[in-house]
Amino acid sequence: MVDDPYFQFPLCALAFGATEYERLNAIIDYSTIKAGIRMFQKLPPERRREFLHGKTVSRRNRNGINPNNLCECAALYGAHKIGVILYDIAAGIKRYEAMCLHIGDFISRHGSDALVRIKKGWLFDTRDNRGLRYREFAVLCGLYSAIGDKKLAQVTRQRIRHCALGYRTAAIMQPELPKREDEAQPLTERQLRDTISRLHRNKFFARCTVARRITYYSIRLDNEALRKKVLERRTYVGFFHASQTAEDQVLTDAIKRKRQEVARAGQQKSPVTPRLKFTPPEDSR
Repeated sequence: MVDDPYFQFPLCALAFGATEYERLNAIIDYSTIKAGIRMFQKLPPERRREFLHGKTVSRRNRNGINPNNLCECAALYGAHKIGVILYDIAAGIKRYEAMCLHIGDFISRHGSDALVRIKKGWLFDTRDNRGLRYREFAVLCGLYSAIGDKKLAQVTRQRIRHCALGYRTAAIMQPELPKREDEAQPLTERQLRDTISRLHRNKFFARCTVARRITYYSIRLDNEALRKKVLERRTYVGFFHASQTAEDQVLTDAIKRKRQEVARAGQQKSPVTPRLKFTPPEDSR
């Protein structure tokens, strides 16, 4: 089993389904089977046989799987590695395939999508109403997709707003919003501000604001480390130009001194005695 497992899925998965519960279950099945396919295909044949031993359909195991069906094997292996219980593999595969169709259709219209990578426990907590509400989960997914693999990122509230609905840009959101089965709408300014503040207070990410309008986020740094990094980034350009100017002045002064030294050395050399022209005496008569 993987330590501290994560689910990874395209951002547009947040626009799937008619209900939040349906969407979250589909994301779980999609992430589990997708990861299972990747991991199961890397296993050598003997390891595959060892894992599938006793799990295939037989007279004693009516609820087993077909060892020749990659999706069924991957679903079982992904659930085993991530720590997910699949009570109905057939239903899970059906949700996985429906999500794949949704993602494929979305990408065909809007190009490659941003990815969300989020802790497994947070998704289950949201689905099972154990602390995280769906609005908080969606905002968290939107923010995480915007930060990506960067140590820190400047993210606007407007960007978080459309990402929380599953759209990486506002231009994509406009034509897609009327098609949603759940008829969801963007969060209001107050809803979004309160949700971000609550998530920050509960330490889901670090955040700081510069000049009351530019906000930086990080999921790898704490608040203190983030502020130090932002200070370094915001002052680096000025520091670089100032240091370059100082170094250029040092070089200019060195050249000037060198020229003066050369000039003084030339003046201190002994003067060259002029050569006299010899004039022979006139022949005496």
